[in-house]
Amino acid sequence: MASKAEMFDHAVVVCPDLDAGAEAWRRLGFTLTPRGYHTLGSQNHCIMLARDYVELLHVTAPSPSRQYYWDAQVRGGGCAAMSCKSADAFGTAARLREGGWHTSEPIEFSRPVVLDDGSEHAATFRVTALDDAPGARYFVCEHRTPELLWRPEWIRHANGAQGIASMFMVVAPALVDATGRAYAELTGGEMTQLSDHICSLAVDDATLVISTPQALAAATGTSHIQRDVPGYAAIRLRTGALAEARQIWRAAGIPAQDLGPQETLIPASAAGGVALLFEQQG
Repeated sequence: MASKAEMFDHAVVVCPDLDAGAEAWRRLGFTLTPRGYHTLGSQNHCIMLARDYVELLHVTAPSPSRQYYWDAQVRGGGCAAMSCKSADAFGTAARLREGGWHTSEPIEFSRPVVLDDGSEHAATFRVTALDDAPGARYFVCEHRTPELLWRPEWIRHANGAQGIASMFMVVAPALVDATGRAYAELTGGEMTQLSDHICSLAVDDATLVISTPQALAAATGTSHIQRDVPGYAAIRLRTGALAEARQIWRAAGIPAQDLGPQETLIPASAAGGVALLFEQQG
C-alpha cells in the first residue's frame, strides 16, 4: 500500500493512427509536443498541462512491455491507462509487492526531445505497471527529466486547458466497491462511496470516478457518454477559457455539446475514443 497519496501523472490514449489522433486533438485547440520515439518501440505526442498530461500513444509492433497497449490498439484504441507520479519507481514497486500486488519489473526507457532552440536531449522515465489492475492498466511513472516535458511552449493551449480534474472508469456492477478499494490501496487516495453503483477516489487534486455502465450518466452528469465494457469512458479537463474554446470548436466543426454555462462535452468520436468534458474554472 502506498504510504501517502500519490500525485496524478497522466492518462494514456491509444491511437491506431497517431497522425489522425494528433490532428483530432490539435483541432480541439491543444498544443502537442513533437512526435516522440520511445526506445521501447512506441511513439507518442503529449498534451502537457500544468501538473499532469495526456499521452497519445501508438505501438508499432507487439513486444512484452508494449503488449497491453498493442492489444488495446487492436481493439480500436481509446483511453487505456492512468498513472501516478513516483519519486522512485523501484521503491514503489517494492511497496506494492509487499501489499500483495503483482507488478511488472520496473523498466527504464527514454525518447529524444527536440527543443525550440534545435537542441536534442533524452527524456528518461522509469515505470512499473499493473496490467491486472481492475478496469484498466495502472502504473507509476518516475520522471527523471521533467524539465524536458513541462515547458512553457507546450503547456499553453488555445482551448485554455489547465489540468485533468477527473477520469471516469466503467466496471461491472459487482466490482465497483472492490475496484475503488483497490485503487485506494494503489494510489493511497481516499475513497468515497457515492452509491452502490458509483465511488470516487481523490488522487492528489484529481478524482478517479468508478461507476457501472448504467450509472455513467449520473457519474458524468450527461447521458451522452456511454461505455459498456470495462475501461475509461471520459476525462474531465479544467479550462480557463471555455468561451474561447467553444469558438474554436464551432469554427472547426467539432460536434461539441454545451451541458450548461460552465461545461461542454466533446464526444469520444472527436477525441480518439474517449469523451472529454471541459469545465470552466474561476
